[in-house]
Amino acid sequence: MNKFIKITLILILSILTVSLIGCDNSVPATDSYTVSFVDYDGTVLKTVDCTVGEACEILPPEDPDYFDGTDSAQYFTRWSMFESEFDSIDRDTTIEAIYTLDNRLITIGDRSIVMYSFFIIMGIMIALFLGLREAKRTGIDKDKLLDGFLWIVPVAILGARLWYVAFEWSSFAYGGFFPSLLRILGFRTGTLDFSSFGLSGLAIHGAFVVAIICAFFYCKLRKIDIFKVVDLVAIGFIIAQASGRWGNFFNQEAHGSIVGGVNAAGQMNLTLEAQYNFLKNTLHLPSFIVNNMYIVRGLHSVSTEQFTGFYHPTFFYESSINVIGFFIMLVLRRWKKIHFGELLSFYLIWYGGLRIFIETLRTDPLTFDIFGITMKSAIVTSVIMILLGIGLSAFIRLTRKGKTYATVPGYFGYKKDKEKETEETEK
Repeated sequence: MNKFIKITLILILSILTVSLIGCDNSVPATDSYTVSFVDYDGTVLKTVDCTVGEACEILPPEDPDYFDGTDSAQYFTRWSMFESEFDSIDRDTTIEAIYTLDNRLITIGDRSIVMYSFFIIMGIMIALFLGLREAKRTGIDKDKLLDGFLWIVPVAILGARLWYVAFEWSSFAYGGFFPSLLRILGFRTGTLDFSSFGLSGLAIHGAFVVAIICAFFYCKLRKIDIFKVVDLVAIGFIIAQASGRWGNFFNQEAHGSIVGGVNAAGQMNLTLEAQYNFLKNTLHLPSFIVNNMYIVRGLHSVSTEQFTGFYHPTFFYESSINVIGFFIMLVLRRWKKIHFGELLSFYLIWYGGLRIFIETLRTDPLTFDIFGITMKSAIVTSVIMILLGIGLSAFIRLTRKGKTYATVPGYFGYKKDKEKETEETEK
């Protein structure tokens, strides 16, 4: 038996011994105990002294207010223990105030950089990094790719904004031409008040459509294979979307319905505690996600948040599935049977199907009416995306035979193929 195996066995036996013996770190109950309610900074808001074995009425203090005195979206959600758990307390216990997350990254003077902007920019930068890294492998000039990126991205953001505005027209177009134009451009008050500036309303479908159109004309102008470029765009988009959804999380927007649903009487089916337990213990989501999915009624509008409670984190579902799609695309572009442009086909089908699923859970979809029927714009667009993805793949395979990733170094089996070529040459 070699030394490594001996050491490994000793470690395993030590771990098993400790786990079997156990170690009771709990503090034994005394004759009396104190329950303390504390705020975010440790400030004691209320204490309750109890005697073991006797009934003790533990009532929390009034809910704390916003704790930083600003217009931050932070607010108190709950205490770290639910009231149903108070009866089980039999020792000194500290119950903490839980708040939603601060949606600001940094504040300078009276201006803040919010997490929404940070995650969008981070997604764009990740997309750029991946594109430049892959460009060399596929034979695309990095300078040309960067030039296209620098003018296509701003136009794509404008496309995302206009797409959103088109389906929320009444929220922007009122009070005259110039006020309406300023609201569309991001000045919420309809005046040149930069303190109110912010593009709080973007639709990813608009950004994608505009980016593809711009990429087509740019590739024509610079004589670049458009099918190679759209594959880079597709990979960049899917990981950028995965990142951008975390900005929605900090804004407590783009969420799903109330956990547990609503009954026929228009009331929540589950208590707040049951909603919390479903997200935390059934879905096993991290506490910081669960706590931030507690949303007050009417935060964005009463039609969006009809109740104060825990809502489904659709941002997390979409982000996670997009990350899975991203890794699948990284694998596909190393598969020599995949044609240039088919990563875009995969994206269209993958994201189209994902978005249809997400839209069935969302409470704030963009809609439009046609023939008296209210349609969800994202679902209609996603169906079109799926059909286009299937059609594009068929078109590529029929008209671009031989234009595959087998022509790009680094595909799966590349070294073996090279060794085989070398052997045949030597013969």
